[in-house]
Amino acid sequence: MPFKEKVLKIVVEKNMYSIMNNTKWRELKKGISELPFQPPFVIKAVDEEETLYHQFDKDVWYHGDWGLYLDGYLGGDMFATPFYAVEWIKVRPRYLKGQGRLIADKIIDETEEFRSILKKYNIPYEEENGCFLIYGYRSI
Repeated sequence: MPFKEKVLKIVVEKNMYSIMNNTKWRELKKGISELPFQPPFVIKAVDEEETLYHQFDKDVWYHGDWGLYLDGYLGGDMFATPFYAVEWIKVRPRYLKGQGRLIADKIIDETEEFRSILKKYNIPYEEENGCFLIYGYRSI
């Protein structure tokens, strides 16, 4: 069974409905390019089971790769999960910048800028504990 058919079958079985479309995903990616840094994120595909990796509840030291990685999702790379399979994406528009061994890491925060991007492009989201959740699909 082709992957797209598999995804659509899972969506129907889980009684899900679409929240985002191609345009909204592209607008999100465009908005990210307007930010001071590319925020870290984690994606859960419709055909994946949720794991501890997907919790994403702490600040991290790295940026997100919204270019190369998400080009697979939003640009149709044959080796990445396509946009139509994204159940949700969690974004933490903050990161920890190291300042040495004896000084605590500095939190670099662009939460307000990220929130403004979501509002500018009318991208629906939920926010909890510094993490933004953007659904591709929701269950009824």
